[in-house]
Amino acid sequence: MITHLLDKFQTPVSITDLSGHEFSVTPDTNTEKVVEELENRPDLPGVMIAENGQLLGVITRLKLFERLGHRFGVELFLQKPIIQLKDLVHSHTLPLQAHIRIDEAIQYALSRPAKDIYDPVVIQHADGRLILLDINVLMLAQSKALASMSNIVGNLEQIDIMISKGWNQHETFEKILNLLCHVVPYHQAAVLAVDETGLRFIASSGYKQHAERADDILKSDIYGIMVKHRQAVYVPAAHQGIAWHDLECLGLPVAWLGVPFLQKDRSLGLLSISRNVERPFSSEERETAQAFAQRIMKIIEIEIDELNQKHQHPQQTDHSAPFSNRKRDPSVWFYGNTYQNAIAPFNIGD
Repeated sequence: MITHLLDKFQTPVSITDLSGHEFSVTPDTNTEKVVEELENRPDLPGVMIAENGQLLGVITRLKLFERLGHRFGVELFLQKPIIQLKDLVHSHTLPLQAHIRIDEAIQYALSRPAKDIYDPVVIQHADGRLILLDINVLMLAQSKALASMSNIVGNLEQIDIMISKGWNQHETFEKILNLLCHVVPYHQAAVLAVDETGLRFIASSGYKQHAERADDILKSDIYGIMVKHRQAVYVPAAHQGIAWHDLECLGLPVAWLGVPFLQKDRSLGLLSISRNVERPFSSEERETAQAFAQRIMKIIEIEIDELNQKHQHPQQTDHSAPFSNRKRDPSVWFYGNTYQNAIAPFNIGD
């Protein structure tokens, strides 16, 4: 069974995950056309003025209508190019890179002059696209994110209660991934467990689709590093690395964190966390991911114990058998300089 999660609110990985608007005009656009668009789309916080892909400035909805509402405002400006309202144009508006965090965008917004604090911000994607983001959307996302982060202990306690009460395994994994997205924001996450033939997905979130099995991961150099050195591994620019080849079943993330499930000399699987933007995992996020992984491993261990109790015959397959007893590609243990430099493993909790 493969579980896919849909959550009403997922803590954004970066500002690119927030809903914005691609409304921009050239400097010579008639002001009346801009007004018509704003009237037809009440959710628009303003308009970006750009030329040849370069942002020249932003005029907010409030300030534009205030100016037109002044005496002779309509007569003076409505039929003129929008750039003639130059005193309303913020020519020093700094586009924010799409990968920055919500709290960083908030800090930028609040550092602006008092009269501009509540103006929208502009997001610039790697492909040059400009997005206008309402400050209210940004602040609401920050508020929800802070509320989620403040309850990490409570979230872990919820999981512990579910485990102790023997909740259905798949329901528990759903809950774990659901809670994880609030404290370690991700775009995709998956729980993968070892079985008698290799590695399989047992829960996932954020994937449109994926294969049920992920056996190639077991022969990958990245997985070998995790198991051999008993470490979580962070892989920046995973989608560009040669070492990622055997993990392509997890997609092509820009940033990836893998946390192994290890029981003495046994590997029980891993927790995979992916981001589609260039946002590294902080040390706090790594520690939190490990705490969640420990709960997942406990559930897997319980299932293994139950299976072993049901199958006492010595010929019966042991799902928890160490990888050293399995046939595998010897390169799984390779830890050459090439991969040391590219993957940069770390110890969770450092």
